[in-house]
Amino acid sequence: MEYGAPGMKAGRRVLTPLFVLVFLLQGVHSQTSRNKFNIAKAGHKLASPPVTLKKVGDNQVVVDNGIIDVTFSSPQGLITRIKYNGLNNVLNDQIENRGYWDVVWYKPGQVSSTDYLVGTKFDIVNQTSEQIEISFSRTFSQRGSGIPLNVDKRYIIRRGVSGIYMYAVLERLIGWPDVDMDQIRIVFKLNTTKFDFMAVSDNRQKIMPFDTDRDITKGRASPLAYKEAVHLINPQNHMLKGQVDDKYMYSVENKDNKVHGWISSDQRIGFWMITPSDEFHACGPIKQDLTSHVGPTTLSMFTSVHYAGKDMNTNYKSKEPWKKVFGPVFVYLNSASSRNLLWTDAKRQMVSEVQSWPYDFVKSVDYPLHHQRGTVKGQLFVIDRYIKNVTYLFGQFAFVGLALPGEAGSWQTENKGYQFWTRADKMGMFTIANVRPGTYSLYAWVSGFIGDYKYVRDITITPGREIDVGHIVYVPPRNGPTLWEIGQPDRTAAEFYIPDPDPTLFTKLYLNYSNPQDRFRQYGLWDRYSVLYPRNDLVFTAGVSDYKKDWFYAHVNRKAGNGTYKATTWQIKFNLKAVIQTRIYTLRIALAAASTIDLLVWVNEVDSKPLFITGLIGRDNAIARHGIHGLYKLYNIDVHGKLLRVGNNTIFLTHGRNSDSFSGVMYDYLRLEGPSGV
Repeated sequence: MEYGAPGMKAGRRVLTPLFVLVFLLQGVHSQTSRNKFNIAKAGHKLASPPVTLKKVGDNQVVVDNGIIDVTFSSPQGLITRIKYNGLNNVLNDQIENRGYWDVVWYKPGQVSSTDYLVGTKFDIVNQTSEQIEISFSRTFSQRGSGIPLNVDKRYIIRRGVSGIYMYAVLERLIGWPDVDMDQIRIVFKLNTTKFDFMAVSDNRQKIMPFDTDRDITKGRASPLAYKEAVHLINPQNHMLKGQVDDKYMYSVENKDNKVHGWISSDQRIGFWMITPSDEFHACGPIKQDLTSHVGPTTLSMFTSVHYAGKDMNTNYKSKEPWKKVFGPVFVYLNSASSRNLLWTDAKRQMVSEVQSWPYDFVKSVDYPLHHQRGTVKGQLFVIDRYIKNVTYLFGQFAFVGLALPGEAGSWQTENKGYQFWTRADKMGMFTIANVRPGTYSLYAWVSGFIGDYKYVRDITITPGREIDVGHIVYVPPRNGPTLWEIGQPDRTAAEFYIPDPDPTLFTKLYLNYSNPQDRFRQYGLWDRYSVLYPRNDLVFTAGVSDYKKDWFYAHVNRKAGNGTYKATTWQIKFNLKAVIQTRIYTLRIALAAASTIDLLVWVNEVDSKPLFITGLIGRDNAIARHGIHGLYKLYNIDVHGKLLRVGNNTIFLTHGRNSDSFSGVMYDYLRLEGPSGV
């Protein structure tokens, strides 16, 4: 719903903490600051040797800028060697694929396979003493059997810059075969004898096990519930003995995935993946994905079904033309006397890259420069008529974004276009800068309120244009006053009770409870429900119980012995002083995640026909992958007054499937509303 809002009376309600760094990085950077930044970099470049390119034989291309020396296979376009700071190769030269793009794909009804996007043609796009941009491409042939894509992989090495910029233009034409592409990424496999320390964020850094430490056949590790997770039994570094290794423990939301990488402790060298923009990522700012893991492996994930499942549309139809630029991302190498200095310098470089976006040196016609992009700004307000003495609330720190046109909330499963997101300030003011030309819907959501906002009209961005949408107002779903509520409407289950891990299955990285937001990343927490509730299921009394202590973070099955599981039923007990039996009450259930569950809801009479059934929902696997949220779902359920009683009432929530320990939901927020006008 859309309203004009002259003379608005603003509330003072603070809804979420401000993620200061992310907000600053997504703000508008003036042309003056961009010029100052470029001038500072220019001074450094003048003291550096020019960039040179040479072709070695018929199958290699080498680019050298005096800081890094990079070898590419030609015309395939795989990175086979990166020479830096005395280390002959920072990559693992014991394997063939060590620096590459890949796509996991399949035609409908067929088994998936991996295409490494190997090129068949090499071109020099731009060659000066200041920078070299090279291309490795291939064109799809209807007579071929490979993935139906035109591929153009680009690499840029610049004077005085310690790293490689890389991007790809992928294209499909009308009439090409239907195809699913579940994953698109860049992978680097690093030197196994040198890189031992991984850093994902300030508080997520650790010495990592070797890949061989995960070897179950040699007794180094024992298997756990799924192949990605192992229990380290006899690792080469005995400090890691007894811990769990699982690559999903190092996942990050898109909005926070700006820099991650590895450090060589003995060489004091860092290898970092820097992502200066989220515009080419799928499914919005809170989509989670992998970063780095044992190998040592560094990833740049562009699309995947992780934490979304096939609800995310990865099917590309024959009648659907498509082209998208993935990147550029920046691989940065540095050297310093300590890990802390390496990490600090990597963050500094990340800020510099973000401030430079969009880059002015990219030579593809498919990559619009700064002056070819547009801007959208405005101010978001919220109306909730059941918050007393307040007419309008500021949309404080709301997520506001542009994505392909669709229904409200459709951005979280949108995979094929570009998305542009920012955080509003405490007054609800927002600016979305550097938007590629095109037609978009304007979306938003505000922590503290349920549901999704969509602007009434689509917005067309043209080069150099600034669009001011003025005052826009979100009216979240609401029929009547709150009778009781459980949790906080923030799209995660993080505020609920997250148990301590099994003492025999833990990761020390997340035992620091001064960072409670990371408690959920421990392995096996779903099975702790069976320990806490061995016979009887959870019972929560509204107004008495504390959801931070008494509401388990995931509604899962209970162990029944012999490897089987029993479906569970949770109860919400509440007291009503009065009931209007002729009126409709509203139960709102917001889910933070769902995985192969059929949720059934009863009111008071559990043996009767369920009041509500979701049907089979969810394949985001967030419970197993330590995600604390997957895809957000909101259910608005009518409860006829004749089902309620004066005095004690009970709502029953039944997990309708008992297939395994990972099947279940994570609730975001539950609320019972009285009839309207009460």
